[in-house]
Amino acid sequence: MQSTTNEWSTQALKSKLEIHKTSGVVGIDVAKNKHFATILDPLGQTIVPPFSFSNSKEGFDALADKINQMGTLQGIRNWLVGFEASGGYEKPLAAFLKENQFDVVQVDSFAVKRQREMINRSFDKNDAKDCLSIAYLIRQGYVSFYHCRSLEEEKLSGLVLINEHLKKRRSQLKIKIKQNSLKYLFPELEGFCKNIESPFVLDLLSLYPTPQDIVSATKLEFKKTMLPRLKGRKVSFYLDELFSLAENSIGLKIDRWDVKALELRTYVEELRVIEGQRDIIAKRIGHLLEVNPQYQLISTIPGIAQEIGAALLAEIGDINRFGNERQLLSFAGLDLVNHQSGNYTGTPRLSKRGRPLIRKVTFQAVNVSILCTKSNPIAVKYRQIVATQGDTKDVRQKAKIKLCAKLLRMVYAVLKNQEPYRDSLADQA
Repeated sequence: MQSTTNEWSTQALKSKLEIHKTSGVVGIDVAKNKHFATILDPLGQTIVPPFSFSNSKEGFDALADKINQMGTLQGIRNWLVGFEASGGYEKPLAAFLKENQFDVVQVDSFAVKRQREMINRSFDKNDAKDCLSIAYLIRQGYVSFYHCRSLEEEKLSGLVLINEHLKKRRSQLKIKIKQNSLKYLFPELEGFCKNIESPFVLDLLSLYPTPQDIVSATKLEFKKTMLPRLKGRKVSFYLDELFSLAENSIGLKIDRWDVKALELRTYVEELRVIEGQRDIIAKRIGHLLEVNPQYQLISTIPGIAQEIGAALLAEIGDINRFGNERQLLSFAGLDLVNHQSGNYTGTPRLSKRGRPLIRKVTFQAVNVSILCTKSNPIAVKYRQIVATQGDTKDVRQKAKIKLCAKLLRMVYAVLKNQEPYRDSLADQA
């Protein structure tokens, strides 16, 4: 099935599957070094049993030659090629297939697992069985649009993933500094300095990793060194309190070259490097978003700034691949699912079968909107829910989750209509 356009919506894709009953199907199980594929005719019969081909230009050419050969022998003019997403190994293959005018789709990994178990009546798994399961799912139409990202989209996605990795590592280092070092060396510091990753605290721990280092430096020298590093509303008596805290600390009496002090300095230096790297990444993301018209649209939505907006655009990709807002909610795992059997009806809950980063950043955006001093529909709706259902932790959490779906519907409306946000969109969401 050779495509007439480069981009489809999911609904258009499924319509094509219904119309073109003359399409052959190629199911591919993607791996690191070699892939497995099988070929079905339009009736769903296997015409080429599972075979392997290498993850190389020669392997890709061999696959295309075999598909074209089967097309000539069987009189099949249209082909649909699909696979499950496999850690990025499918991207070069997808790009090759698109360049050679094959329609490319993907199937859900969870569906492949269930299909394999249904066919084989066992949990036995191998690559040959997986490619057959993928082919059968494609034939039945259980597929989704595969979006080949542009170079700019790949850049943005890569930067977002790097930023998320750095944030995760930063959180790990903060825990290590608190749990592995400070609780032994200077347990009072955590309560005194709330923000461990602030430049002042990092300078302090680099120059004076133990309370003994602070005290041995004398108060005058300590204040002379640290006073230029104080920012904001903190004044010199803040350093007096810190010096007094060091004098009376219950931390272990060790010098700066002890193993624990060395461990602390190592964590601090790594945290410094990560903060510097995040600044670089933020600048590069900013440069990309400056010329991104999609970001200019979604940044008009309350709570969405650079970091959240970049993550949403990187994860959502082309909005046209979603036929409606429900498909986007399902893609993010923000759709409600329920279990009903006979007279039993369960409590609806989030499926969480989707992109976790979208759920994470929409939750952050909702929190930003709620805390914003300027009135906005998200904050107004949150206060209405809390006022009517009670100001409890459970109600607050559920209200925020509900507003995550509302905010994502607003994102869909803005991107789909190519219009900036306005309050009427929030009323419709």
